[in-house]
Amino acid sequence: MEIRTATEQDIDAILELNRQIGLIHFEHAPEVFCPPSPQERDFLLNAIGSEGRLFCVAVLDAEVVGFLTARIDINEAIPFLTRLPICRIGSVVVDEHHRSQGIGKALIAHCDDWAKARDACQIRLEVMSFNERAKSLYETLGFKVQSQIMAR
Repeated sequence: MEIRTATEQDIDAILELNRQIGLIHFEHAPEVFCPPSPQERDFLLNAIGSEGRLFCVAVLDAEVVGFLTARIDINEAIPFLTRLPICRIGSVVVDEHHRSQGIGKALIAHCDDWAKARDACQIRLEVMSFNERAKSLYETLGFKVQSQIMAR
């Protein structure tokens, strides 16, 4: 397996992966997530071309089987929060036919290296409460609950 920077040529595979995760999120939380739509293509192409952002893909046998997006944030506005660089993972997606094969772990390890090279003091991500499989992966990789978002 290879982890590399995403390119515009990967967009169809990325859209399919995004569709898979989008359907799961929409089915479990339609009050939060919209069903997958054609507008996602431009959004993802913009993200691929965005400087300062990590957008990487996992490739297995010449097929894109996963992707991860992340960025580095530095608090500039809130006086009671530190100004240390934080890596924020936006998405981690692995193809439904390739899960539990170490792909998510490899994507996060790649992100960890990227974040360290940018002096990030922490990696953060958000995971929906219904996504037990993802939560289990993140826990095995050392992620701990730091806060919770509550809604009604």
